[in-house]
Amino acid sequence: MENGGKKVYYAIGNAHLDPVWMWRWTEGYAEAKATFRSALDRMKEFDDFVFTCSSASVYQYIEESAPEMFEEIKQRVAQGRWVIVGGWWVQPDCNQPSGEGYARQSLYSQQYFKSRFGVTARVGYNVDSFGHNYMLPQILKKSGMDYYVFMRPGEHEKHLETDLFRWTSPDGSSVLAYRLGDPYCANFDTDEELERCLIRSDANHRPDRPERMFFYGVGNHGGGPTIKNIEALRRLRESGRADVIFCDPGRFFDDVEKLYGSEIPAYTDDLQHHASGCYSAVSEIKTLNRRGEMELLAAEVYSALAANLIGTKMPNERLEYAWHNVCFNHFHDTLGGCSIREAYDDARMFGYESLAIAAKIENAALQSISWAVDTMKFHTPIFVFNPHPWEVTQLVRVNHRYRGGVTAPDGTRVPAQYIRSSSEPCTGSQDVIFVATVPAYGFTVYDVHGEPDTQPAEGVPRAEGNVLENAYLRIEFEPHTGYMRSMIDKTAGRELLSGPGAAPVVIDEYYHDTWSHAKNFFDREIAQFSDAEISVIENGPVRATLKVVSRYNKSTLTQYFSLDYTSRTLSVEAKIDWHEKHKMLKLRWPVATEQPRAFYEVPFGWIERPCDGEEECGQQWTAVRGKDCGMALLNSNKYSFSIKDTELNLTVVRSPLYGDHGNVRSPEAEFTDQGEHAFEYELMPLSSDTDWNEIVRRARQLNKKLTYIAENRHEGRIKESSFAGVSVDKPNIIISTVKAAEDGRGMIIRAYETDGKAVTARITCPLAGLDADLSFSPHEVRTLRIIDGEYKETLITELD
Repeated sequence: MENGGKKVYYAIGNAHLDPVWMWRWTEGYAEAKATFRSALDRMKEFDDFVFTCSSASVYQYIEESAPEMFEEIKQRVAQGRWVIVGGWWVQPDCNQPSGEGYARQSLYSQQYFKSRFGVTARVGYNVDSFGHNYMLPQILKKSGMDYYVFMRPGEHEKHLETDLFRWTSPDGSSVLAYRLGDPYCANFDTDEELERCLIRSDANHRPDRPERMFFYGVGNHGGGPTIKNIEALRRLRESGRADVIFCDPGRFFDDVEKLYGSEIPAYTDDLQHHASGCYSAVSEIKTLNRRGEMELLAAEVYSALAANLIGTKMPNERLEYAWHNVCFNHFHDTLGGCSIREAYDDARMFGYESLAIAAKIENAALQSISWAVDTMKFHTPIFVFNPHPWEVTQLVRVNHRYRGGVTAPDGTRVPAQYIRSSSEPCTGSQDVIFVATVPAYGFTVYDVHGEPDTQPAEGVPRAEGNVLENAYLRIEFEPHTGYMRSMIDKTAGRELLSGPGAAPVVIDEYYHDTWSHAKNFFDREIAQFSDAEISVIENGPVRATLKVVSRYNKSTLTQYFSLDYTSRTLSVEAKIDWHEKHKMLKLRWPVATEQPRAFYEVPFGWIERPCDGEEECGQQWTAVRGKDCGMALLNSNKYSFSIKDTELNLTVVRSPLYGDHGNVRSPEAEFTDQGEHAFEYELMPLSSDTDWNEIVRRARQLNKKLTYIAENRHEGRIKESSFAGVSVDKPNIIISTVKAAEDGRGMIIRAYETDGKAVTARITCPLAGLDADLSFSPHEVRTLRIIDGEYKETLITELD
């Protein structure tokens, strides 16, 4: 831009609205009304003022509670004076939601913006989120956004050669990204105060490029640009010392794209780290997020199955409402665990409401199917349903009322075992467990009658003393500490541990705040749980289980280690009763391998990171892989891990104060995560040729298990006792959702490539009417709309 060497400030009038943080959501939304009213008033007073705001949830609230003001906003949007950015429901945590979680942020928000304002956001906008995973460029690009603006991590946390770069996902998708200088909500009254804000904003800007964005306006609790803000910026412009353009981020990106184009450097990596403590703070919100996402996806699939088999209507409106709750709880200060305690009372309400909706939708779909199937040939028909797009073999636990042997649809006897029932104190009865095999997105009907078969072909698993064993694994525990002394992969004939495994390590965190600002390593070890009690709980023929109870101070860790006769992974159900303050608990496994490499699941993919012990965010799995073997750790509700050399660590719980930002620590302040927390994990041996898709599948199965419906004998129009809803002939293609299109035009399938390998896969999906060969590049995510057997690619937003 021809400007005589002067700096060019693109002045972005904005209001950073945290709907939840040091206040509850009701207060946050009330402030939104005042902030929006103020922005509209500034437009009347200054004819060149432009206002920018993100987050569809806030707009929806204004539409519901202040409809007259909402109409004013629509007019200003049409004039270009009010610019919608973000394209997401909130400014979420940009590490912890799943791939489908981000997809729903885009889907429901861009659909909302299009339906109300006739536009969609083209600038991704997460100025306050705590780090950004490297699959976001693909998600943003395929949601109709070409640009991205963020602030964290800052230059002191993550060095970048330039604040303007082309951020690229591993599939090759890219967005033009800009990192703001501090702050994102500059507030000033005088010229001197403005000058200080500009100096801070310019600190890490490349001096050879005059153009830079400058965000101004009162933020966090809302507020927006003030009269004094705008007047000070006008005086700067009139002084001739700098050019000032009142505009939105899109204007800046359009201009620099034209000016610099191919000169803009590319960057392909995560943008980390900021506030690593947020990966583990407030365990319950992490659990609600994982469960909410997985249960809603299953409810959608089962609804599609019912629609295909018996013609029921897809419950799109109820699903969308439930997803809104999940997306609202994605907000970075909520999911990040750094809000006040009362905010989590509200988050719990939203989260459990979504789970209740998902459960009702799922149950209605499954029972409508089971009622339509002819069961007259069975004694006690047990329908087992599979929410995954591949065949699943997994243990099923059936209520005590349905005792007996188990028979598959082909008449084969299935080994069964009686175990303790929660109803035992009342009924004296036991539950029955058996291993079911169920087709992809389908069901199988098993029959319960007679006496159980007790001889599995693979050999009976056993638990004896401190040893747990089946045909594939042998685990031995140290009697006093309860740690794993040995874990042998019998198939490979090798020891997997180089030291004590599942060792519960206590970390001192007194000098960390809730976010753990500027502290990304949690390595101040002060103790380990010990004083163990080991007991045999189950001993075959289907499953063997050892219970290990260990203690530290006032806290107790209880773990149930199990192998069934098919298990090639060690399954663990755990409960921590935690009563420590300013401390963290990790579980540790030193893996017996050389030349280790560390891998973490990220949304729609995975990433390799250094084995340096730094705390990292992952999703349903993380893994250490060496030159000849390795181990994957799968989890049900955790997001925080570290890998030091060959040592794999799972962060179980941490207990800072709620919302501790380094100010007063009152003796009356409350600590996070006190009391009981349940979690599950699995340890999966890896060989040198284990594919990533095998880990992905096993982790999904842990996070959403097979579901059963106990039916009675009745006639029905469906005669099949087993059904498959999808077939994919390449294992590295994972379907993440099958759903009805939001506009009612056909069905939507989204799928992604897991292994970093280009592939053409045959996908046959009766639920969506698809039968086609589809090509995927490495790490690619594709969204398809299917109408009458014909498909076309569409955006994640379904806005063709």
